[in-house]
Amino acid sequence: MATLGDPPNYSTPRTLGLALVSILASLAHFVLGALDYGSVSRYLGLGTMLLAGLLLVYGTLTLIRYAEARDAMGDPYARAPMYATPHERLTFLVGVGLNGGGLLIALAWAAHGDWPAWHALAALVNAWAALLAWRSRPTRDAGEAPVSRTD
Repeated sequence: MATLGDPPNYSTPRTLGLALVSILASLAHFVLGALDYGSVSRYLGLGTMLLAGLLLVYGTLTLIRYAEARDAMGDPYARAPMYATPHERLTFLVGVGLNGGGLLIALAWAAHGDWPAWHALAALVNAWAALLAWRSRPTRDAGEAPVSRTD
């Protein structure tokens, strides 16, 4: 359970890892979606590249949140509370959803595309990011404000 004075959830090394791995997964999907664009379906290729764009935005915004949280921890005149923000849980659940979708799409490409080993590798990167997002999510105890998991 987090107490006052514990670092906020966005400032943990796990959040930094989630941001960087999500960006890596997005770049892998961009490249593989372009390479295998015509091998299975143009629509699957476009969907893959759209998902890659969403993952890139998610990873970049998570990286910005990490930097802001690290900066705010040293601010002697904090302007906003760093705990119990309503969007915090949703941010990490979106990370699980996007990376879970990337995992499924990469497995579909691995089964039917021209670059199966590379798509399987991209699926592992998505699985790693989804696991990081799931483990980073804040938890709630009965009747209490959200708490953060920190490592």
